[in-house]
Amino acid sequence: MEIQKLLSTNNLTKTYGNTVALSNFSIEVSKGQVLGILGPNGSGKTTLLSVVMGLRYPTSGDFAWFNTLPNQTPNRKIGALIEVPTFYPYLSLLDNLRISALAKDINYNEIFPALELAGLSANLKAKLSSFSLGMKQRMAIAQALLGNPDIIVLDEPTNGLDPEGIVEVRNLIKKLNAGGTTIILASHNLDEVQRTCTHVAVLKKGHLQAYGSVNELLTSAKMAIVSIKNPDALFEYLNVNPDIEVIEQQGNTFKLMVNKSEQQVTLLNDFQTYGIAISSFEIRNLNLEELFIKLVRK
Repeated sequence: MEIQKLLSTNNLTKTYGNTVALSNFSIEVSKGQVLGILGPNGSGKTTLLSVVMGLRYPTSGDFAWFNTLPNQTPNRKIGALIEVPTFYPYLSLLDNLRISALAKDINYNEIFPALELAGLSANLKAKLSSFSLGMKQRMAIAQALLGNPDIIVLDEPTNGLDPEGIVEVRNLIKKLNAGGTTIILASHNLDEVQRTCTHVAVLKKGHLQAYGSVNELLTSAKMAIVSIKNPDALFEYLNVNPDIEVIEQQGNTFKLMVNKSEQQVTLLNDFQTYGIAISSFEIRNLNLEELFIKLVRK
């Protein structure tokens, strides 16, 4: 079955004077993906989402939704939560979404499926002032779902939420994706991205550092956790094996990023050759935090 491409970007670039916010950014997003856009502050995540949503114009390059004309955003097919939406705390949930539906020229009857998906059907008459942060965020996502879009775009959907609110939003994203909705989200929360996303794109200072499925990226290298009795011997070994990176050191315990597959196989033998005395040794796949540190340190 042919994979349906929903968004493609081609050397997308956005500058502000001499500042490059986004540089030659090229990816494709297919139907059914949950794509996490990762990066430190100032990496270009919000700029990217703002450009593809038509809120800012690209300086060069282009993007296309649903294989249509370049640099056009068909808003009826896309729901978005880019900035904090304006709601009225003294009105009920239903009345707030009626206002949103009117602004989007969407039939009122489409409010109820969106609320059902967001798990808020029991709160129709409740005033917004009584909502928790997690409920408010789910309400904002419900607003993005008005009109049953094919794809939703979320900027920091768990920002400022307590653990309960984070779980609520995580479960909602999984539920939406299981129902066929494609999702693009920017986030600082690496653990949540690993739990919810099928694909990730990592940005640093506007440049794409890595893009691919979460599973592929997390198996691209290994993490060796070793306790060493004679660290000087380990440092001697690392000096002649620059592909092995020290990610963290606590006393005589080291986290080592092993990038080459052949080194992953021979690591213990290499340690013996260099006379490295090992107290404990573990080698495993990376988690997303470790991959992120590797990429943003480059």
